[in-house]
Amino acid sequence: MSATKKNVLFHFFEPLSPYIDLHTHHHTAFQEVETVYNLMLNEPYSIPEGFFSAGLHPWYADKVPSETIVDRLGNLLSKDNFVAIGEIGLDKACDVPLQMQMDMFELQLKVAAEYKKPVIIHCVRAWNELIEICANFETTKILHGFHGSSELTRKLLKHNFSFSIGNAILNPKSKIQDSIQYIPLSSLFCETDNATSSIKFIYKGICNSLHLNSDDFRDKIFENFEKLKRFDQPQYPDRLY
Repeated sequence: MSATKKNVLFHFFEPLSPYIDLHTHHHTAFQEVETVYNLMLNEPYSIPEGFFSAGLHPWYADKVPSETIVDRLGNLLSKDNFVAIGEIGLDKACDVPLQMQMDMFELQLKVAAEYKKPVIIHCVRAWNELIEICANFETTKILHGFHGSSELTRKLLKHNFSFSIGNAILNPKSKIQDSIQYIPLSSLFCETDNATSSIKFIYKGICNSLHLNSDDFRDKIFENFEKLKRFDQPQYPDRLY
């Protein structure tokens, strides 16, 4: 067989990139899917075998002392499968005082920036505060479950946020149907969050909205994920701060 034919066959049978579920609260095992399981640092936890993120959700910012969160993050930082700090953020719809949320958010952002970890962010009705705080910390900032308006999307893009899209893309009336048109593919991720359905449905919904080839989109999201994991690993201390 000629070298040209061998190259053509190799390309034809080259395996597809796996689907990436950047944020899930379920231990799922779907074929062709790599998941990032979210550990809630206000609860007892064991370290998963696969990729994971960990952080203190703003709903529980008044439940765990800052020293405890710093210690728990410090114990996780050296784990090779620890992808991101999160979900962390701000939520004006919950009962936790906003200042307490902001203090905990800044603490976790400080750890993320110093140790070059991306952050997965939960934000509800606190966009101005979020933008102001995040401007002080240099790290990759991903807004999970994003379904905001086109106006909000353009504003956030000016501040270098990335976006993780979930089940809202399956709702034809969701604002994300319009706003996703403004998001560069290099700033895009996919997630299932609390849903038990496969991430493949989210991928399909985005491809339908953006008129994308599904295989090319899989490759792009996988590329984004690989970039997310690549950072210069410093020497991790026994304790932080």
